[in-house]
Amino acid sequence: MIRKDGTYRLATSYAIISFIAVAITAACIFLFFRYQTINIIEEASKRSNEVLTIATEYALNDHFVMFLNIANQKKAFNKLEPSLEPTLDRAIKKLLLDTVVVRVKVYDKEGNVAYSTKASQIGSGQEDNDGFRSALRGEPATVLIYRDTFNLFDQEVEDENLVQTYVPIRISRTGNIIGVFEVYSDISDYVRQSNQTIIIVSFIITLAMMILYAFLLLHIKRSERIITDQHKETQEKKKMLEYLTAKMINAQEDEKKRIAFELHEDVVQTISGVKMQLERYIYSVEQIEDESSIKQLSKDIVPILQDAAHKIRSVAIDLRPPSLDDFGLRAAVNSLISECHTMTSGLSVKADLNIQENEISQEQKTIFYRIFKDTLKMVCFDQKLSGAMNLLLAKFDQQLVLKVELICVDLNLNNPNGMLPVYLESMQERTILSGGEFGVDEQSKDRVAVRSVWFF
Repeated sequence: MIRKDGTYRLATSYAIISFIAVAITAACIFLFFRYQTINIIEEASKRSNEVLTIATEYALNDHFVMFLNIANQKKAFNKLEPSLEPTLDRAIKKLLLDTVVVRVKVYDKEGNVAYSTKASQIGSGQEDNDGFRSALRGEPATVLIYRDTFNLFDQEVEDENLVQTYVPIRISRTGNIIGVFEVYSDISDYVRQSNQTIIIVSFIITLAMMILYAFLLLHIKRSERIITDQHKETQEKKKMLEYLTAKMINAQEDEKKRIAFELHEDVVQTISGVKMQLERYIYSVEQIEDESSIKQLSKDIVPILQDAAHKIRSVAIDLRPPSLDDFGLRAAVNSLISECHTMTSGLSVKADLNIQENEISQEQKTIFYRIFKDTLKMVCFDQKLSGAMNLLLAKFDQQLVLKVELICVDLNLNNPNGMLPVYLESMQERTILSGGEFGVDEQSKDRVAVRSVWFF
């Protein structure tokens, strides 16, 4: 989601999407677990009830055969339904006692209910019952019926969770089928326990998913804060870079103005003076008979030309010192320090270049030289500070570190606003513009220590 300021609302989008994903995942797990639980209950209940029905029919087969024969004879003479013999009655009652069996049925060959523990069903026809048909073909059939579901076999609605099994009744093991024996078993306890288990598992799944959701949401919140802070820091660096770039451009323009002023007001004026001297010399050389006067004119012109050449050389050296290219960074820095000591006696400058010349490129040498030159110019010539100044350039792993420490007893360096002293701003600007990182190690009443770090 996009905020009004154009930024992306990561946490909100993630919260909505992840909540939907977690809910769908939890629902899928719940449905899968319920499906698997129902399948297990069905398979176990069917298997156990089928074994029970087959075993019961096998044990009471003689009684069932006798009962069905009597029932068929009475039916032929339109007599009343036969009653169970005492042995079969006791066996069926024992089967129903303290067991999950809730109902027993005996069908004759035509599909009529010859006997049922539910008296209202005796005499009803079940010839269209698929379970009965299957058993009549010699194939036992078992089906599970849930409460409030439609019984496909009996065409009636059950009030209990039942498993019903149909097995054939034969005269002998390989004899003809004369009826069908059906046993209903109540599995309500199993279903209730499975439902409780499903509820518990659902609660655990939901709780686990919510904990996971909360953990991920907190993590994404933290990530969003980090991204926001990084974005803010990037924007600040961008603004700082724009500011420093503009300032550097202005500084370059000021430097060009200074050089132009020195060339025009100093060098050009000197050359113009030489030109006038030469014109006067050429104009009067034929009229001057005294050789000493001619020599005097030459002596007057030569110092002026030498001074002009010196000034031009100073401007050129200020633009690009030959010692940096010919002798390296160490010689160029020592030359700056010597010039600083010449101009001021109150500041002691010490430079420790703990690095080999071949370890840094020519471009890096130029960067370091400009930082040294601008810093020394501000401290020695512009501010004219007195005290001690220590410069250190060293290499640590893949880092080039430049440290500057300034100790000045006579000047209060404590800045109440925490801003960097003006004579170190040039170092900060050049460091950032050259891709380095600038930081203040210490800033107190009489001491300031800063460092610049480049990763090469």
